[in-house]
Amino acid sequence: MRSRIVPAVLSATVLALVFLVACGSGEPDERAADQASQDVSARAVGDPEVELAPATSPASTEPTTTTTTSSTTTSTTIVPPLSARPVYALVTASGVVLPVRRAADRPLVATPCQNELVVDEPDGAVEQLGSVHVVLDPGHGGLEPGAVTSDGLSEAELNYAVAKIAEVQLEHLGFEVILTRYGDHRVPLRTRVELAEALDAALLVSIHHQGTETNIPVQDTPGTEIYYQTDSPESKRFAGLLHEEAIEHLGAFDNDVWFAGVDAGATRRPNAATGEDFYGMVRTPTMPAVLAEMAFMGNPAEVELLRTRRFRVAEAQSITDAVVRWFSTDDPGSGFTEPSFGLRSSGGGGGLTGCVDPDLGIDTSLPGSPLLGVGAPSETD
Repeated sequence: MRSRIVPAVLSATVLALVFLVACGSGEPDERAADQASQDVSARAVGDPEVELAPATSPASTEPTTTTTTSSTTTSTTIVPPLSARPVYALVTASGVVLPVRRAADRPLVATPCQNELVVDEPDGAVEQLGSVHVVLDPGHGGLEPGAVTSDGLSEAELNYAVAKIAEVQLEHLGFEVILTRYGDHRVPLRTRVELAEALDAALLVSIHHQGTETNIPVQDTPGTEIYYQTDSPESKRFAGLLHEEAIEHLGAFDNDVWFAGVDAGATRRPNAATGEDFYGMVRTPTMPAVLAEMAFMGNPAEVELLRTRRFRVAEAQSITDAVVRWFSTDDPGSGFTEPSFGLRSSGGGGGLTGCVDPDLGIDTSLPGSPLLGVGAPSETD
């Protein structure tokens, strides 16, 4: 169950845009998409400029039915009900998402850097969550910006922008969604996965953009790469669906020079030494999970598109439409390719070494006092 303590306002512009896209009325014009992204950016949790709506009652456990129409099909999406559960995550006023390790009046939480703290006044959190349908993971953040263009556009910024728009789109359709971060701060992979596990998410989507390398082959369709779990048919199916949607939505833009790696499509990336899935956000979760490299930051033509809100809305719509199809159809997806190589090192990013927690924006105290009787903090890397 998700309890929205202080939900932010969903602007009429965003709702109108989502409705038009969901109903297959064609690609939104650039001005509408620009305005939608501006509105979405303003919904960042804890943003002091956000006008907050009055609190609403917890989401119903009854199924939500939404009818969506595309250019070729009409389908009814039945959003699965979520079971009532204790609070297993908090979103603080500073935009930090804390997985709950012990549900109680004063819950024990894990910080982004895997320290344990007791939340003294959980009602002070912006949101309290018991379970969700989807966890969207905007990759990187803080001192780990990911790829950065020569003029300063960071992958972390792009990942967050796309994830936030997709969150708005999915919630409008009735899905319960949470992001792993609502600000530009570091969140190690272990904490991102723990959050998804704590909230019993049905699906985890880690959103990324490929790096700034320039010696990549080109083609006339998007070279989006979706990495799925080797041993999960449902992860593979979602990857195939997301690939289809990305080709449709991103390929609608006037661009005939797309970077495409040798494994473009829905694929796996093995560890060259062990054979298991290389990426931690794919290998570690127990629920179906994918890591999506939506576009290439080393291609000037794609960077030009990535700077536009219109393109970011299209990226988000790709994710939203794939989620809807994954929940409501048996579509198998397509675009599957076999990996041509494995990896041995990711460069050390995503771990706990040197991790410093951001301002949590909520009153906490250390565990282990005689009053609480809680054990020592978690082991860290």
